[in-house]
Amino acid sequence: METHPTPSWVHRLSSWLLLLTLLYSAIGTPDFHRDALTVASTDSVNPINRFIWLALMAAALPLIRSRWTGLQDTFKAGWPLIALFVYFTCSTVWALDPDASRRRVLLAWVQIILVATLTSSIRDRLILIRCIFMSCVITACADLVTWVVMPGFAMTDEGLAGLQPQKNLTGLIMMYGLLAGGTLLFCRLGKQERRLTWAGNALLLALLLASRSKTSLAIILVMPGLLWLFFMLTRSRKSAALAIACGTVGSAIGTVFGYLIWCSTTNSDPMVLFRNMTFTGRTDLWSFMLLEIQKRPWFGAGFYSFWAINPAVQPSLKSSMWFGNEVHINEGHEGYIDLIATGGLVGLAMGVGILVYAITLAVKAVAKAPIWHGPHSATMIRPVAFFHLAFLLALSIHNFTESNLFSNNGLLAVALYFSLFELTSWNRQRIMHDPAHKPWDGSVTLPSRTHEAQLVP
Repeated sequence: METHPTPSWVHRLSSWLLLLTLLYSAIGTPDFHRDALTVASTDSVNPINRFIWLALMAAALPLIRSRWTGLQDTFKAGWPLIALFVYFTCSTVWALDPDASRRRVLLAWVQIILVATLTSSIRDRLILIRCIFMSCVITACADLVTWVVMPGFAMTDEGLAGLQPQKNLTGLIMMYGLLAGGTLLFCRLGKQERRLTWAGNALLLALLLASRSKTSLAIILVMPGLLWLFFMLTRSRKSAALAIACGTVGSAIGTVFGYLIWCSTTNSDPMVLFRNMTFTGRTDLWSFMLLEIQKRPWFGAGFYSFWAINPAVQPSLKSSMWFGNEVHINEGHEGYIDLIATGGLVGLAMGVGILVYAITLAVKAVAKAPIWHGPHSATMIRPVAFFHLAFLLALSIHNFTESNLFSNNGLLAVALYFSLFELTSWNRQRIMHDPAHKPWDGSVTLPSRTHEAQLVP
């Protein structure tokens, strides 16, 4: 563990690179030809995209050299993510399109190394939240200007897309920004910064509504209730928390069972409510992917070697269904099915295991992190822990209708790397600073008023 002071230029460079990385992850390279057959503005086949990521990586080389020991600790803490991408790298050997799979996994490694470097270099854990919020607000302003200047391009038939390839990505960016902006409102801000934060949140919410992205909007609406439930679980002892969790699951099962009894009594078809639901054509994609998964169930088709690959081997282009003639379908709109299709059941087990592990760490951080620990502190505070928990829950929900789990073609992939490295590094530091560390029993002792007063700078 490093003991010598970090030079000030490291903090300044890491903060600027953090903002630029998040901003580019959100905006990407705009494509003003949405009707083109191939939409690859954020994919590894785009040379501009590769050049920008490599440029960001080159700019981070001084940070890597200066923070080499801290970077090693960050990688050690985040070993589950590293192990997963080692497996993904091996999967390029049997990929349907090895060239595309290799390019994409190399780009993912560049992003992982860059994110780990920034995580080990930034001075204040709250800087990440501020940069996320600023990058999303800047993106929202760019989308708003595009809407005013080019209304026919920005507003599609489905909703506001702005500069993004489609409206769901716009809604996703606004959702991510609202999670960060909501976090900042629970931190100690100056009057001017608080007013600007409220204004930024209002802009993000307005554009989220304009995008008509139902999944992202639903997540924002249900997230306060989910966070309250998880917070109550952290305040309860293990037995009480288990009882609440079992009660919630039991209520859901009871509702389904009661519905089935009602259908049996009235001789109704229990599937009548879902028979005509296609989730905007997604069920066709899912059915097709499940058939393809049966051909290679254990190890999949290789890291992101299923969509937007060589047309000669892309499975969807051989289908007679509606998406068989559309090359621009570059995801299955279901992250977990996409993960099975590309990584197999092995990749699904590892990926979901990492996601569950990260959520567990976020719950621990909510329980154990201090409410406030002064400015420029490397220690995670409770609002930041709540942000990571909210993001991980949002990611888990979002991937039921979209696909951005451990991919390198979207904002949420880079965001996931940040949350994973932040939480695993926090957990490693917590254990190292507490030699008598004992497994968490599900309870938390809230700080007293006297202790809270001591935390105030």
